[in-house]
Amino acid sequence: MKILFTTHQFLPEYSSGTEILTYSTAREMKRRGHEVSIITGFPPKGETGQTVLSDKYEYDNLTVDRYFCSQSPQWIQNRMEAEYHEPFFSQYFQKKLKKIQPDTVHFYHLQRLSAEAINVCAKAGIPTVFTATDFWALCPTNQLLYQDGSICDGPGKDAENCIRHLVALSQGPHLQSIFEKVPGATLKFLIQCIKNPLLPKTRHASFVQSILLRQVKMKKCFSQVNRILVATNFMKKKLLKFGLEEKKISKLTFGIESDNSVAPSREKGNGKKLTIGFIGTLYFHKGADVLLKAIRLTPEDLPVSVKLYGSLEQFPSYSHMLQTIVGNDQRIEFRGTFPNERIGKILKQIDILVVPSLWHENSPLIIHSAQEAHIPVVCSNTEGVSEIIQNDFNGLLFERGNVEALSEIIQRLCHNREIVKRLSRNAKKPKSIVTYVNELEQVYDSLVNHDVRVTNVFQQNQNGE
Repeated sequence: MKILFTTHQFLPEYSSGTEILTYSTAREMKRRGHEVSIITGFPPKGETGQTVLSDKYEYDNLTVDRYFCSQSPQWIQNRMEAEYHEPFFSQYFQKKLKKIQPDTVHFYHLQRLSAEAINVCAKAGIPTVFTATDFWALCPTNQLLYQDGSICDGPGKDAENCIRHLVALSQGPHLQSIFEKVPGATLKFLIQCIKNPLLPKTRHASFVQSILLRQVKMKKCFSQVNRILVATNFMKKKLLKFGLEEKKISKLTFGIESDNSVAPSREKGNGKKLTIGFIGTLYFHKGADVLLKAIRLTPEDLPVSVKLYGSLEQFPSYSHMLQTIVGNDQRIEFRGTFPNERIGKILKQIDILVVPSLWHENSPLIIHSAQEAHIPVVCSNTEGVSEIIQNDFNGLLFERGNVEALSEIIQRLCHNREIVKRLSRNAKKPKSIVTYVNELEQVYDSLVNHDVRVTNVFQQNQNGE
C-alpha cells in the first residue's frame, strides 16, 4: 500500500510528540513493506535566506518533502487565511499526489501546510485519515489556552474570544492594552462592520475576517475526512462540540517504540536524592515554571535533584524567565535536548516525571514512555492526562498551575519513598507502536476497500482501554 503522511514539522530539527508519532508510524509501515512518503511544513525562522518554496531530504531512509510556508505569498499576505485557503500549497500538494499516487493519506497535522489538502484529496477520491494530536482543527493556537493561562472552551459566537486572544499575541503591548479595554458590545459592533461586504477592507480587517471564517472553513474541510482518530475521550468531546460527525470518530490510543533499555535498572526512589525529570518544550503552556517555582518553595536541604530537558533557544524570553527563577539553586539543571533514541537512557536517570502542563495535554508520548520505564508521573489534573494517570495509583495529580500543591507533593515523595515505589509498581504498560500500526492497517484497509464500517477493535477502543 502507498501511504502519505503529513505533519506540521519533522525530524531532525523538531522532535515533539506529533513528530515522533509520525516518524515511528512511518518507519514501522515501511518495515512492513508499505511505500511511505512524508510531507511536512517548516516553521518560519525570521530572515533565513530561504528562497525556494520546498525541498526534499532523507531521514532514516524515509523520504521527506518539506514545504516552506513562510515563502508562500498567501502565507505572507494572511497567515490565518492560509490555514484553510492556501492556493500555492494546494498546487504543490496536487503535484505530489500525482507523483506519489497514494492509496491513502494520513494527516497527523496540517499547520504550516493547509487544511485545503483535505479538499484536494476529496476531489481526487483518495481516502483520508486524520489523527488529532492537538486542538488545531478548532483552535488557531492549537492549545485552547489563553495568554494569561486560563483555559479556553473553544471558539465562541463570531469568534470574539479568538479575536481578542490573537490580537494579544500578535500586537505590541500598547495596542494590547487598548484592545483589552474594548467592551464586548463595541467589539461585536466592529465585527459586524467587518463582516459587511460593502465596507472597504483594511489589512487588519482582512485578518479579522479570516478569523471569523476559520471556524466555518475548517469544519467544512474536516467534515470531508473519512476517518478521525482520537487518543482520548476528551479530544472526542471537543471535536463533537466543534461539529464533526460522531460516526467518523474512533478512539485509537497512541503507541510508542518498545525499548528494552527503558527497563528500570534500579528501584525508583532508592537514591539519596529524589531525581525529578521534566522533558518537553520550554514554553509557558508546558508549565516548566510551575515546577521550578514549586522546587524553590521547598527547603534548601530537601534531598531532591531536578533535570530539565528542552531547548533554551526555542523561546528565549521564557527560558530567561526560567533561569531567573532558578537563580543559584544548585539542585536544578538545564540538560538541553537529546535524540529520541536516547529516551531510555534519559529515563533511567530519573525517579519521577513531572508534567505540569497548563493546557489540556492530548495523551503525551513522554507519559507513556515513563510508564514503560516504571516511572511515576506527577501531572496537572486535566481531562486528557487523567485518562492515563490515576491519582495515587500510577502517579499523582495536582490542580493545574497550583505551585503550592506541587511543592507539597514533591516534599511528601522525598520524605516517603515508599509512595514512589508503590506508584512505580503500578505503572501501566503502554501500547507498542507495533500494536498501534496493526490497528492503523485495519483503518487503511477498510477505507481503501470502501468499507465504511467501524471495525471491532475500534468499537472496543471507544469504550476505553
